[in-house]
Amino acid sequence: MRFFLGTHQPNWLALTTAPLFVSDRRLRGRRSLPDARGSWALDSGGFTELQQYGSWDHGPSPRQYGDRVRRYRDEIGGLVWAAPQDWMCEPIVISGGTAGPVTFAGTGLSVAEHQRRTVVNFLELRHIAPDLPFVPVLQGYTLPEYLTCIDRYHDAGVDLAAEPTVGIGSVCRREATTEAAEIIHAVCDRLPGIRLHGFGIKTSGLGAYGSLLASSDSMAWSAAARRSPRLPGCTHTTCANCPKWAFRWRERVLASLGGHATRTHPKKRAQVSRKLDTPHDIRLRLSAFRDEAARIERDTTIRWAHRDGDLSVRAIAARTGLSPARIGQILADTPTQPLREQVHALRTRWEVDVDPASRAAADHIVAHLTTDDLMTPTS
Repeated sequence: MRFFLGTHQPNWLALTTAPLFVSDRRLRGRRSLPDARGSWALDSGGFTELQQYGSWDHGPSPRQYGDRVRRYRDEIGGLVWAAPQDWMCEPIVISGGTAGPVTFAGTGLSVAEHQRRTVVNFLELRHIAPDLPFVPVLQGYTLPEYLTCIDRYHDAGVDLAAEPTVGIGSVCRREATTEAAEIIHAVCDRLPGIRLHGFGIKTSGLGAYGSLLASSDSMAWSAAARRSPRLPGCTHTTCANCPKWAFRWRERVLASLGGHATRTHPKKRAQVSRKLDTPHDIRLRLSAFRDEAARIERDTTIRWAHRDGDLSVRAIAARTGLSPARIGQILADTPTQPLREQVHALRTRWEVDVDPASRAAADHIVAHLTTDDLMTPTS
């Protein structure tokens, strides 16, 4: 799992190659921007926006937000993806109230309306800026609500299983991590192969479902540092903004992730162990491998058709049945690994080599994918 260290100090982007998570609210007022040394993801600042105002009316319009994200991508570099202007669904965000020293205005809307606005904003951003890496976000509060949100994206023509990243929101403040674990397990069951990003996931929650996430972020280190003694040699009042404290905390999180990588949700451990490597399980894993391999083939062909075949985005969209926004996202999301390495990673991920029959089927799929005409673009 890829872990993004949250920070409200944008200058850290120029100091480290570690993946960072930075809010638009910390970047939007800057005349000059740092040059990123590594990769990072952008938070829209939606939770703070809704907490303070109860709507996005005081925030940037989708077009203004898209312009900002393009500036960040071009001037900072290293941007992996950007969150949309989504609508969280925690009860306190909807109804308002006080949590500790923080007062929430409350939107007064329903969960269904928050979900609708989240999907609409994502579609609008993709339409306005198909070249930018905006990601869809699942919102809800109860398990059925998250599954309903999946249906909303499906009805809007968004293939979540094919997206490079799908955020899952409104789970980070659950006191009962088992509830969050059940939600994430259910989402993964509904969409096998989905690459989820958990927003602000507690380190305790990673032990229950971290192995199901492709990535997560957290800046819980800042609150912990505020309550803790300063590190030796630090002269500031607290280490709440201290990179030394933050990166030591990050090392501990990464170490814990290594211990959690193979754990199974406690309610499913017995069930999974009984079904492992049965014919149905093997077929499901092979089916997931085949689907993802087909997506890689499709996306690779689209990139070459645009680059070497000189086809426009709209022409490719007409031929594939995908939306121009989706084609733009595929073109913008250039893989860092060669095709052979991508396919090898898929084999490992779906464990298709544990059975001779599935291994032979996977070999056939890979042989088709790695033929010379697909490996080498036409001139």
